[in-house]
Amino acid sequence: EIYTLSLHDALPIYWLWMLKKEFTHFKVNVFAPFGLSSNGFFYYINSIDWINLCFHGKNHLNNEEVSKKDLKTAQIDYSFTKVYRAPFWQLSDTMYKKLTKLNYKIMLHPDDPREGIKYNWNIKYSPPNLPILYGHGHIQNYPIGSTGNGITQTFENIMKLPKDMEFKLL
Repeated sequence: EIYTLSLHDALPIYWLWMLKKEFTHFKVNVFAPFGLSSNGFFYYINSIDWINLCFHGKNHLNNEEVSKKDLKTAQIDYSFTKVYRAPFWQLSDTMYKKLTKLNYKIMLHPDDPREGIKYNWNIKYSPPNLPILYGHGHIQNYPIGSTGNGITQTFENIMKLPKDMEFKLL
């Protein structure tokens, strides 16, 4: 079985280190907006070989249009991989076409009819019994009644995964 776990709105990563300690082959895709984080954060994240830094917009805005120049800057200056997940799952057709032309892997909400990577497990719930899981959650917690899929809120669900499973980066 192969699993991929993606977490959005990266802030504190202490919990990721706890997961790395628990799972032999742990790897994680961390999505962050490059306009809201420090160079030190990017340097630190990029120094960890089991974390894949992925693009989550520039300023974490609804329907954010990011220029080709900013996409290039994120890649070259901050070592983002060519994986994009729009903030709030709001991705315009224009932005989708731009990312496609630039050969980005695009994460989409499962209800989105366009081609892309779609999660099949919200870590808010116990993991489903599927041969391949694309997990989705957040590092930071959100108020109950909100998304409720922050890492400390869902740590118990993640711990239900097999300890020797193989994690993959996008």
